Amino acid sequence: MKRLALLLASAALASPAFAADVVYEEPAAPMAVMAPVSNWTGLYLGIQGGGAFNPDNGDNLAIVPNFGGAGAAFLTNAFGNNFSSEFESSFIGGAHIGYDYQIDRFVVGALVDINALDIAQRSSAFSNTPAFYTAERSLDYLATGRLRAGYLVTDMALLYATGGVAYGEIDYGFSTNSPAVTAAFPAVINSDEDDWGYSVGGGMEVKVTQNISFGAEYLYTNLGDGGSSTILNGGPFDGSGAAVIPGQFTDFRSSGDFDFHTITAKLSYRFN
Repeated sequence: MKRLALLLASAALASPAFAADVVYEEPAAPMAVMAPVSNWTGLYLGIQGGGAFNPDNGDNLAIVPNFGGAGAAFLTNAFGNNFSSEFESSFIGGAHIGYDYQIDRFVVGALVDINALDIAQRSSAFSNTPAFYTAERSLDYLATGRLRAGYLVTDMALLYATGGVAYGEIDYGFSTNSPAVTAAFPAVINSDEDDWGYSVGGGMEVKVTQNISFGAEYLYTNLGDGGSSTILNGGPFDGSGAAVIPGQFTDFRSSGDFDFHTITAKLSYRFN
């Protein structure tokens, strides 16, 4: 018994020493995982769709008489204030391709797009004959080549401005039911449209993955005023029934700019 007691006492005295010699290793701190930095440099292509419109209907039809010096009196007697204008809005949709280059938080680049649309600008005059005289300018496709420059408000969101040249083939037409227009005194149409112009605007583009981005873009496009006109070798148009004198004519002109606004949503795939 004495021997057992001595062994137990020795073990009890030795335990604190052994405990002091035990080393406990703390667990390693978790490694910080860095989110990948978005890269905007590279080629991209995509599609877009939206609307084309102009809340300002444009100028009235300009009428220039050559009626033996009748001038303003002719316009007042024949047409008074009977003028109207309207702009026919349309869906717009197409495809784009471009290239961006990122410098720190700034992004610069260039793009080309082409769109289908169906917009028209109509101007009409209504004479006392009575009769209508309507000039129409319409556009069914639009292409732009633009530069753009923007700032990354976050790594995945780009706010930008853009501008460049625009091209669209404008069609001109004239229609009337005037009895003054006959085979002997036909309407002579001169279609001379300035199809080149410019587009300016801006937008926001947001990446949902490293390769896919969505965006919204606003553009103002102006294709110029052109030089189209229609000459009516007849009249007068005031309902007086006065005889037509050969060599006299009236010039109907579309004088306003062919301009409009577009707002589109864009989807792009980026090869970066």
